[in-house]
Amino acid sequence: MRACRQISVLMLLIGLAGLIQVQSVFGQEARGTIVGVVKDTSGGVVPGAEVKITNKAMGTTTTMVTNESGLYQAAYLIPGLFKIEATMPGFKTFVADDVELRVNERVEYEIKLEVGEQSETVLVTGETPLLNTASASVGQVIDARRVQDLPVPHGNPFFLIGLASGASFSRDPRLDRPFEPTHIVGYSVDGTRPNRSDVTIDGVVATATANASEVTASYVPPSDIIAEIMVQTATFDASFGQTEGGVTNISMRSGTNEPHGTAYWTKMAPGIFANDFWANRNGLTRGDFTYNRWGGSFGGPVWIPKLYDGRNKTFFMWGYEGIHESRPRNNGIFTVPTKAMKNGDFSQLLALKPDYQIYNPFTRKAVSGGRYQQEKFEGNIIPANLINPVAKKILEYFPDPLQTGDADGRNNFVQPNLLEQAKYFTHNVRIDHMISDRHKIFGRGSVYRRDSTYNNYFNNATTGNEFQFLTRAFTFDDVYTFNPTTVMNLRYGYNRFIRGDAGNRESMGLDLTTLGFPSSYNDLIPADVRRFPRIDIASYQGTAMPGYYRPNDTHSFIGTLNKIFGSHAVKTGVEFRAYRETNSNFLNDMTGRFNFDGGWVRGPLDNSTAAPNNLGQSVAALLLGLPSQTNSYVTRSASYAEQSTSWGVYFHDDWKMNSRLTLNLGLRYEYEGALTERFDRTVRGFDFDAVQPIEAQARAIYAMNPTPEVPADQFFVRGGLTFAGVNGEPSTLWNSPTNQFMPRVGIAFKLDDKTVIRTGYGIFFGFLGQRRGDVLQTGFSQNTNFIPTTDNGLTFTSTLSNPFPNGILEAVGAANGTLTNLGTSITFFNPNPKTPYMQRWQLSLQRELGAGYVLDVGYIGNRGTHLEYQAGGNNALRNLNALPNKYLSTNTTKRDQSVIDYLTTNIANPFYDPIAKKTIFPAGADSAMSATKVPRSRLLVRFPGFNAVNMDEQEGWSWYSSFQLNIQKRFSQGYTFMGNYTYSQFMQATELLNAADPRPTEGMSDLDRPHRLTLSGIYEFPFGPGRLIGGDVPSVVSKIISGWQLSGIYTYQSGAMPGFGNVIFKGSNPEEIVLPKSERSIERWFNNGWDYPTGDPRNIDPATGQPFPNKLWETASTAQLGNNVATFPLRFDFLRGDISHNYDFAVSKKTEVAEGKRIEFKADFMNAFNHPQHGAPDTNPASANFAKIRLTNQVNYPRRIQISLKFLF
Repeated sequence: MRACRQISVLMLLIGLAGLIQVQSVFGQEARGTIVGVVKDTSGGVVPGAEVKITNKAMGTTTTMVTNESGLYQAAYLIPGLFKIEATMPGFKTFVADDVELRVNERVEYEIKLEVGEQSETVLVTGETPLLNTASASVGQVIDARRVQDLPVPHGNPFFLIGLASGASFSRDPRLDRPFEPTHIVGYSVDGTRPNRSDVTIDGVVATATANASEVTASYVPPSDIIAEIMVQTATFDASFGQTEGGVTNISMRSGTNEPHGTAYWTKMAPGIFANDFWANRNGLTRGDFTYNRWGGSFGGPVWIPKLYDGRNKTFFMWGYEGIHESRPRNNGIFTVPTKAMKNGDFSQLLALKPDYQIYNPFTRKAVSGGRYQQEKFEGNIIPANLINPVAKKILEYFPDPLQTGDADGRNNFVQPNLLEQAKYFTHNVRIDHMISDRHKIFGRGSVYRRDSTYNNYFNNATTGNEFQFLTRAFTFDDVYTFNPTTVMNLRYGYNRFIRGDAGNRESMGLDLTTLGFPSSYNDLIPADVRRFPRIDIASYQGTAMPGYYRPNDTHSFIGTLNKIFGSHAVKTGVEFRAYRETNSNFLNDMTGRFNFDGGWVRGPLDNSTAAPNNLGQSVAALLLGLPSQTNSYVTRSASYAEQSTSWGVYFHDDWKMNSRLTLNLGLRYEYEGALTERFDRTVRGFDFDAVQPIEAQARAIYAMNPTPEVPADQFFVRGGLTFAGVNGEPSTLWNSPTNQFMPRVGIAFKLDDKTVIRTGYGIFFGFLGQRRGDVLQTGFSQNTNFIPTTDNGLTFTSTLSNPFPNGILEAVGAANGTLTNLGTSITFFNPNPKTPYMQRWQLSLQRELGAGYVLDVGYIGNRGTHLEYQAGGNNALRNLNALPNKYLSTNTTKRDQSVIDYLTTNIANPFYDPIAKKTIFPAGADSAMSATKVPRSRLLVRFPGFNAVNMDEQEGWSWYSSFQLNIQKRFSQGYTFMGNYTYSQFMQATELLNAADPRPTEGMSDLDRPHRLTLSGIYEFPFGPGRLIGGDVPSVVSKIISGWQLSGIYTYQSGAMPGFGNVIFKGSNPEEIVLPKSERSIERWFNNGWDYPTGDPRNIDPATGQPFPNKLWETASTAQLGNNVATFPLRFDFLRGDISHNYDFAVSKKTEVAEGKRIEFKADFMNAFNHPQHGAPDTNPASANFAKIRLTNQVNYPRRIQISLKFLF
C-alpha cells in the first residue's frame, strides 16, 4: 500500500502541481563552497578550531582554522559528498558525514562542539542543509541523477534548462540534438531575450556567436560525464557578469579513487514513431530514417604500475559520444511553380480572384500624373515568344507539384525523403591533480564535431547545405591556499568554434553558359566560387545557397582572491575575455542573386497593389527575365578578421552579521572594447555633414523641377561613410561606454530553523562587441546591382539573358571615401552606442516542509534599458532616411489613394543628367535611384543621395514581473520530485510601428508566455532485496522484479501571440478577434470576420456570387493600406497561438550482473501522448489562408521513442 501511495503521489504531482527549489549561486563557478561558524553548546564562537573537509570519493582534504569570529570557509570544492571534521582542545571531535555540495552552491554548515575529550567523537549523518541561508541568489541545480534518468532527447543535457524557474523556451523545439547549439540554449530567462545568457563548463565560457546577438553553446559534453548543471537566473554575486541574462554552468565529473565507467547504445526506429500531424493531413507516411547514438565514459585514479599511484592525488575522467543519423529534416512540403506556370499559363490563379492578374511590362507607357501604365496579359497567359530562355532553363531545375496544396496553390510540393545526413562525435578528458593540501589544479580538453548535409529540396545542384561545426576547447584551473583564510584561484579557457557551410558542392565550378548566360558573364565569376545562382521567387522555394567558413576563438581568464576577515568572506577578482572571428565567403550571391517579387508585372499602374503574397506574379517576372530592382546583384565578398575584448573587475563581501542574517554586498565594473578588424577592412561610421562631390550638379538639376515640400535652396546631398584607420579615424568602430557599474546586494534572513526570507537587487550589462554582430565591409565587399532600365521600364537594357552588360565592379576598399555606395543603402555602427542593461530584483520566502521537501514562493522583476530594436524577433536598425510621418496618411480605416498617388508620383530625378542622359551617381548605384524619374517620396528624406541609411540604436526598454512557486524533494525513500510554476508578464518597447517613429511602441513582448509549468520526478519501484515488496523471493524472481524505475517530465507553456501588420480593422473592439475555445480550430483560429473559415463557399452570397461583407477586416488586396501612419497594435495578449503541452516518460530496468557491474535498459517516450503543437495562424487579411494555421510541420515532434542499453561498472 505504501508503494502504491508513493506512485500515486508522484503521478499526481507530475500531473498537477509543484515546483523548483531555488539554490544559491557563487558566480560563474562550477565548484561549491562550504562555509560556517564553529560554536560551543552555549552559542559562543570558537576561534582557532581546525576544520577538515574531505571529498569522500576522491579522498582529497581541505584543512582550515576558524578565525576570531569562529568563521571557516572552504572554497573551490568539487561537487559531491563530503565529510566535515572539527577539532579543538577541550572539546569532543565533531564529524558530519555525507554532506552534499552541489555545483555553484554555498552551503552554510554550523558546527557545535561539545565539551569533552578530543578522543571522543560526536557523529552526525544526513544533515545536509536544505535551506539557502547564505545567499539571496536564485537558480536551479539539476543533479547527475536527473541528467541520467529523466527522459531527455538525444541525451542532450541542455534540454533540462527548461526545468529552471523563470526560463521559457522560444526557439525551434525540433532542433533539440546536442549538435544544434543555437536552439538548445534558446531560453528567455526572467525577462531577457533568448540566447543572451552565458554558458560555462567548469566555470569557463563555452559560447560562440552563431548570429548577431545570439550566444550559442559551442559544444555539449555527453551526459555520462556531467556531475551537475546549475541554471543561474538571478544572482547577486558580483563575480557574475558578461551577460544580461542568466548563466548555465555545467560541472564535469572528476575521477575518483575507484575506477568507474559506462558504455551505452541508443536506438531510434521509425516503426515505433508517430507521424507528423501535417504529414497525416497530406497523406504522407513517416519518412525513413536511421539513428544510432553510442558512447561511454571511464574515470579513476591515474595509476601506472610500479611507476605512479595517483590515489588521493591524481584523477582522470574521459567521455565520448557519437551520433549517426539519417532522417527527414521536415515533411518536405513547400511551394513550386506549376507546370502550366512554367509555360506561361497563370489562368488558374486568375480564376480565384482578379487580384492575380498579370500585366505585360513590355507595353509600359507614360500617362498623366507621373504614372506608368501597362496592358494585361489576356487570359493571364504569357505568350511563348516572351518567355526568357535563361528563365526557361532555370525553371527546368524546379520540380513540378506533387499535390494540390492550399486553395491558392501554396504548399503544393512534397519531398518525403528530404533526408538530413548527420554525423557527430565529442571527446572530453579531465585531469585533476592535488599538488599538496594547499595547491590543486585541473585541466580539461574537449573536441566536438558535426558534419551534415540537408535542404537539397530539388534533389539536384540548385539547393542544399553541407554544414559543419567543429570545436576544440581547453581549460586550466589553479587553486592555491596561502593560509587558512586566504585562497587564490586562476583560471584560463580557450575555445575555438568553427562554423562552416559549403552549400551544394555539386554545383561548384558550374558553367553558366549551360543555363543560357553569356560567356562574358561566366568568365567574370572565378571558378572556385561559381555555382548555380541564387534565384529568389516571392512565396516560392528558391535556390539560396550559403557558403562560408567562420572560425570563432574565445580566450578567457579569471583571477580571484578570497579572504576571510572576521565575519566577512570577501573576494575580489578580474575577468578578461577576447572574442575573435575570421570569415571567408563563397555563397551563391557571388555568382548572382536575382530577386523576383513581381513588381514589373503588376498593373495596370506602376503603383497598383501586388497580388496576395505575390503569388504568380513573382514567377511571371522570372519567366519574362525581369528581376526586381532591389536585392538583385552579383557580389565580390571580402573576408574579415575581427576582435573585441572585455574586462571586468569586482569586489564582493558575504557578511554574516549574526546567526540569522547574511548580507551579500558587491560591486562590479566592466569595460568592453569596441569591435576592430585586423586590417581595418571595415566601415567606421558616417559623416553627417560631408558634402558629396556631386551636390552642386544635383542641386542644379533639382532646381529645374523642385517638389514643393523641399525648396531648391534646401536640397542638399550630404553624408558619407567613414572608414577605420583612414583620415584620422580610429580602428575601433565606436566609442565604448565607460559607465558600466553594477552594484549587487542580497539579504538572507532566517526567521526560524525552517524558514528563510531572501531578497536581492542587481544590475547586469549585456554586450556590444563581436557577440553583437560583425564588421561592416561596404567598399571592401562590392555589389554590382542589376539595372534593368534607366527610364522606369519604358525600355529594358538588361535582363536575365545578359544581366550585367557593363561588367562587374571590383572592390576598392576605402578608396572612394564618402562616395562609397552613394545611390544605394548603407549601414554603419552607432558611434556612441549604449550598452543594454538589466535591473533585476527578487523577494522570496523559502520553507522546509518536512520529508525532504522545500517550498519557495517569490517575486522576480526585471527592467531592461537601452535595448536594441527588434523586428520579427531579430535585431533591427534605425533607418535615418525613413520618410517622415508627416507625409504619410493618417487614415487607418481606408486606403488613402490620393496620398499614395502623390508620394509615388514619378518626378524628375536630380541624380540623372538630362543632357548627358546618364546618372551622375558613381558606378554601383541602385537601379531605381539611377532612372530618369524617381517617386516623389525619394526626395523628401534627410539624405536623398542614399536609399536607406541604417544605424543601430539602443533606445528600447522592457519590463518583466513574475510570481514563481517552486518545490523540490531531494532523493530519499525511493523517489525525488521537483517542479515550478511561473506566472509572468513581459512587456517591451523595442519595435517601431513606423520607420520614422521617434520612439518604439509599447506593448506585449513577443516573448511573453504568462504561464509555464514544469514538473519532473523519478520513482524507484519498491521491489526486490531490501525493499518493501519481494525482499525474500528467489534470486531469479528478484532479478526480474528489482531495479525498475519510472521517470517523467511534464511541460506546459502558453502560446505565442501572432503578430499583425498594417491592417484595416473594422470592428469596434479588438477583443472581437477572439473566438470561443469551442469554435477555434486550425481552419479558423480567430475571428476572420465571416461565419466560416476563409475560402469556405458558405461565405459567398448566392444572390450576388460575391462574398458577404466582412464584419471585421478589409480583405481585398487592392484595398490594403499603404503610405499611412500605422497604429494597429502588433499583437494582443488575449490572442495566442497553440500551447506547448508535453509529457515525456521513461521506464528503465537496472540489473546487477556481478558485484559492482550492472546493465540498464531504458525506454524514453518523448511527447508520449502525441500532442501536436501548431504554429501561428496567417494574419494577412488578403491571404486565402487568413486566420488559418497552414504549416508544413507541427512545431514540436510527434511521439518519439528511444531505446537504450547501458553497461555500468
